[in-house]
Amino acid sequence: MTSDPIETRKSTEGMVDYNRNSTAQQQHAIMQADHIRRLVGKLGRVEPELRLVDYGCGPGMSAIETVRPAIAAYRARHPDAPIVVCHADQAGNDWNALFGLVAGPGGYLAGNAPLRVEAAVGSFYERLAAENSVSLGTCFFASHWLSHAVRLDAPGTVLFDHLQGAARAQLTEVAQRDWCTFLRHRAAELRQGGYLLASMMGSVPDAAEPNGAASAGRGIYRAIQAVASAMVEDGMLDPDVLNGFVFPFWFMTEAEARDWIGADKVLSDLVEVEGIEVTPALTNPTDLFHDAIGDPVEYARLYTGCVKAFADSTLRTQLFEPAARSPQDPDALADEFYRRFDAFYREHTDRYACEIWHLTVLLRRR
Repeated sequence: MTSDPIETRKSTEGMVDYNRNSTAQQQHAIMQADHIRRLVGKLGRVEPELRLVDYGCGPGMSAIETVRPAIAAYRARHPDAPIVVCHADQAGNDWNALFGLVAGPGGYLAGNAPLRVEAAVGSFYERLAAENSVSLGTCFFASHWLSHAVRLDAPGTVLFDHLQGAARAQLTEVAQRDWCTFLRHRAAELRQGGYLLASMMGSVPDAAEPNGAASAGRGIYRAIQAVASAMVEDGMLDPDVLNGFVFPFWFMTEAEARDWIGADKVLSDLVEVEGIEVTPALTNPTDLFHDAIGDPVEYARLYTGCVKAFADSTLRTQLFEPAARSPQDPDALADEFYRRFDAFYREHTDRYACEIWHLTVLLRRR
């Protein structure tokens, strides 16, 4: 099968019940609060205004938790200094839900004047802010998504980590190009001395894995592969469609993130690397929903909700719709997939646990 870039609709659009099922994202944003406060302290007073941009913000509480500590830290030092908060994401983001939270009782807007809130609509693989304008940029749980989906000859895996040969080489090239494109745009947008804090899913060295690295979340993707393969065996999915489907993201190792920045001369001239590391999640690093392990029904519900939150649009547009025989079939296929996925986790529980490693990158504009 030849490679073929597909779909213009972005994979992160149409996330289902995101706020309710984004446990990992919310925990991670809260975990970064002290880091964000320290960075704001290093910035000092910024003229004419402190501009905060959260790239790939999403529609939920994780976006609020990302911004809140920066506002508080700056207000503590400069009570009357103006602040601009810009939430940046694609057109398909649930903007009404996001700004409802911003202005709601749990948001950050009330009592924080002078503060202006904006939205930047577009892909973060493009420019989203004026040059030399951003004081602090953040991007959590987003920049591991690639700029577009690619069909590959990839039987037996829906995740990049088990790809071999030409398929792995092709996706590696896309991932490296996208990472540097993302960072070049952010570097141009940062003002001198400004920071970008990006944290995403990562991978760690593991000699037992086919390509020498274990990917965060690998259990979930093995489960997705198993359930989809069973649907192929039952004649519900086209095997060629499944064999060409890989989730459009790449979870870098520390070495990849560092080496790919170093290999880009333009990027290296613009930014200084202040830190790159891969660390396990502080809460339940070996099983995202370990606290529910004693209740298989709840455990399965949480894992099914998690997949719906981040993967529903991807599965529908890249797997179920291409395999559908009628306009009504994608919904039926999705319903059947989630029914089976839930049953799968009830039976196997932590055999397919989701391990979490975070890759965190801190860059400073020269």
